[in-house]
Amino acid sequence: MTTRLTAGGTLCLVFELFMLWSVCAGLPLTEMTKLMSRDMSAELKSLMRNWELDFVRRLDGLATGNIPTRQHDGVGSNICYGDLGCYSTGAPFFSQYRPINFLPARPDQIDTRFLLYTRGNRDTVHYLNPKDSNSITNSPFSGSRQTKFVTHGFLENGQVAWLHDIKNEFLHAADYNVIIVGWGGGSGLPYTQATANTRVVGAEIARMIHLLQQYGGAHSLDIHVIGHSLGAHVAGYAGAKTQNLGRITGLDPADPYFQYTDPEVRLDPTDATFVDIIHTDGESILQLGYGMKEPCGHVDYYPNSGQDQPGCSKDVIESVTFEGDLYNGGKEYLACNHLRSYKYFKESINSICPWQGYRCDSYDNFKRGRCMSCSNGGCGYMGLHADRVKPPHGTSHVKYYLETGSAAPFCRYHYSVRVSFGNPSGAHSWSGHLFASIHGANGQIQNKQLTSDPVSINPGTTFGFVVTSTADLGKVTDVDIKWEHHRNLLNPLSWNPFNLRHPSVYVSRIQVVHGESNAQFNLCGFTRDTSIETEGTMNFANTC
Repeated sequence: MTTRLTAGGTLCLVFELFMLWSVCAGLPLTEMTKLMSRDMSAELKSLMRNWELDFVRRLDGLATGNIPTRQHDGVGSNICYGDLGCYSTGAPFFSQYRPINFLPARPDQIDTRFLLYTRGNRDTVHYLNPKDSNSITNSPFSGSRQTKFVTHGFLENGQVAWLHDIKNEFLHAADYNVIIVGWGGGSGLPYTQATANTRVVGAEIARMIHLLQQYGGAHSLDIHVIGHSLGAHVAGYAGAKTQNLGRITGLDPADPYFQYTDPEVRLDPTDATFVDIIHTDGESILQLGYGMKEPCGHVDYYPNSGQDQPGCSKDVIESVTFEGDLYNGGKEYLACNHLRSYKYFKESINSICPWQGYRCDSYDNFKRGRCMSCSNGGCGYMGLHADRVKPPHGTSHVKYYLETGSAAPFCRYHYSVRVSFGNPSGAHSWSGHLFASIHGANGQIQNKQLTSDPVSINPGTTFGFVVTSTADLGKVTDVDIKWEHHRNLLNPLSWNPFNLRHPSVYVSRIQVVHGESNAQFNLCGFTRDTSIETEGTMNFANTC
């Protein structure tokens, strides 16, 4: 049998090679960041060309069992680990999207640990041992509380700061059982091995859930598993082995070796009663996007389109300076978009700002203000409170979009602004930029540019935009609209030599919709079609 690589499969292998080359070869951070800061397309395409034939040869060997990826790891190999189950490298775990596949390492090598915290032991860890029921019966665990499992991804362990930050936020919010799952013995290089190890870690969490039910009085519907990157798929494997698991939250589930694979291989809606996803790094692997773009939950949230998060364009020096040390600065520089998912989730736990998302068929339509209605499940809440709005039974992959800020606090309030242009006698079409200032009883948005590129403003048309605020503005009292004419060098009709012409647009109505409350405000100027000359600003304060 001959197996051919898809582009996605090839890119996954290139991703693996890049990680191995940069880390194992000891590439200095300065040189690595110089390479990463360039457009990676050329380097990756070159690697693809040089290695694709060899990969195909290896896959042909894998398919016949003649060239295993490592000792005892040919396609169709399997291994069993007692009550954790048996594992195979065959289909569906071997596919065009996962062309190289390892068996999971031994559980004692992965060394999964369960760190229990409650309000009674916020700062003192209690370890739960699956081989010792006394570690449960003589612990602060209570089956009457909701339980939150939180786990990490690639190259991390149970001591990373963000896990404990989330633990502290949970315990500030309520008296949960919070269990941090560390599997640092199995999350390291090579990435292919770490992906395989997630299957065992998921089975270990499922076993622990069963023991908590047996010895601690836990109820599966009260259990919520949260995982970042590879940890999101760990959560999926745990859910697949747990009957009626209450909820899984996937924080930017890892893309390489998971995206577009069979649902058995990755996190999917069947893994829990409710599965919610936060996508923050769904860029192509060609651009070193580490997270899945593919929807994989009952609800999938795409802040800022699910990629290119605001504030993630810092260079390496800025990142290190902002974070205060080389390690965290390097992480932010290389994976800022990917890390934002757990930062957003952490903030959502105790945020007054609701983290509201808007159901829409595309990010472009959302940005045009076409999806601000909250009727019939049109709005959801990204993060901890996503379970407040669930789709009807049997419905999955419901997409919600929202905007965030570039730095903490990240949550924003959303406003749809619709500008309707009049068509009086003498009106002309012009190209330019629009700006708005929105004033409310509790705050204001000042001089917000509505158009990133010049737009052609034709009489009688309406444009929609979404703008955000750090605060709830309350009742909108008035709006200032500014317009700036844009001269197109290739279009002489748009020129304004010596300012002899006076390009003007006519605005008939401004509608502002507060996304979080759905309150609508319709405002007009002093005349039916208020004229705004280029560089000018007009106020709209009359209710109409």
